[in-house]
Amino acid sequence: MRCVTRWARCRLNLHRFDGNPLRRGSDRLETVALLVAVVLFVACLWPAMALGRQVYAGGMRAELSGPGHRVPVTAQVVDAPKAPETGPQWRVRTVRWSTAEGAVRTAKVTLPPDVGAGTHTRVWLDTSGRPTSAPQSHVKTVLDTVFAVVTLVGWAAALLLLGVAGLRGLLNRHRAAEWERAWALADQRWRRRRQA
Repeated sequence: MRCVTRWARCRLNLHRFDGNPLRRGSDRLETVALLVAVVLFVACLWPAMALGRQVYAGGMRAELSGPGHRVPVTAQVVDAPKAPETGPQWRVRTVRWSTAEGAVRTAKVTLPPDVGAGTHTRVWLDTSGRPTSAPQSHVKTVLDTVFAVVTLVGWAAALLLLGVAGLRGLLNRHRAAEWERAWALADQRWRRRRQA
């Protein structure tokens, strides 16, 4: 832990705004770029939370079941499963169920290959009485929300880090050129003194 604290303190000292005469303009520019990147990252959190709220609301709508949304019924599989052509795959099968009024209905639904004829299975119906998909689970809603937020924040962080790294590379190239010029000037001064 002390190593991390020492590293953080060194980074803060490196990027401080103070009157140190050894700080170059490129050092100050790098500090400003880091501050802008941090501010942009924090500003990105609000849209990420808004996206998360939207995804969560959509997931909650997909979870709705009950009257006026999706209703589960127990249906009996009518036809026998066909022999699989390429392995175990879900197949379209015919199911039959009775409505609350006593009417018998049939429909085609997709079922796993291990469901035999005469087996009872749960089928979800929409408001018009047609088979539909099962409602989404709450776990999937939460996972979709977390995935959306983490993905957006991750992309923002990656883009900001790439931008800062690119700027730092340019500044380092500029610093190296300045360093070479300074050494060349120092070399010329020292040679003149030795020759005289």
